[in-house]
Amino acid sequence: MLKPPYDRYETLYLYAFSGTHPALRNLSDPDFIGCWEEEDLTVLFFHREKPALPERIKREFGLDFELSARVPYTEWGEGRDLEPFTIGPFTFAPVWQGSPGALIYDPGVVFGSGNHPTTRLMLEALWELWQKAGPFERIYDLGCGSGLLSLLASRLGARVLAVDRNPLCVSLTRHNLALNRLEGEVLEADLRTLLPLEGGLVLANLYKGLLVELLGLPSFLKAEYYILSGFTSSMEGELRAVLAGGPLRIMARREKEGWVCLTLARTEK
Repeated sequence: MLKPPYDRYETLYLYAFSGTHPALRNLSDPDFIGCWEEEDLTVLFFHREKPALPERIKREFGLDFELSARVPYTEWGEGRDLEPFTIGPFTFAPVWQGSPGALIYDPGVVFGSGNHPTTRLMLEALWELWQKAGPFERIYDLGCGSGLLSLLASRLGARVLAVDRNPLCVSLTRHNLALNRLEGEVLEADLRTLLPLEGGLVLANLYKGLLVELLGLPSFLKAEYYILSGFTSSMEGELRAVLAGGPLRIMARREKEGWVCLTLARTEK
């Protein structure tokens, strides 16, 4: 995430290593952006090039260097040429383009910068469902990324529980809530260990395989409402097949650029 003297992202310098080490999450370096961990891989992000880093990480932490890359921020991930956008009466704006009354956020280097269709679809569906069936006392944000869904849910007045396995997503979501003086509980965990999530609304912008697995678990089907995305129209049939005959019915469907978002309600108490 951004720390002085940096107030925006320009170029990302990435260094990937096999293995992980908890000390790398808080690496002492003024140019350090963050540490991405996934399975048995660590990727370190910097604002500036660090040619001596591979040797240092090997010496101090015993991790083998895999590769490095230099990427313009606008080309990273789902695209980071970011502008303010509006959901209902709320404006979301990157911290370097913030305006009075906006929900400001540091997009960091994790998923959920606001540019991807699934993020916008989820935000739009949340606002629409809040008007139709809200207010919700409890909202769960599963796979919280940079925390945009948590920002909107907390701003609307819900008690938020945000979950992600990636420590960088967890720290960024906490940071973005704090930037807006909003509250929410943010956990680094495998969301399956937190089941059941009873009552309220579940927001799950996850990959298709995990959604299929979760929808097959009775312990996942305890909330009142669900908003699901992270899958394309070509994958939708598999999810609908899992839903068929179950306790959830589809209330609404949205699609953007081939990506789909479903809003569901539990019909069985």
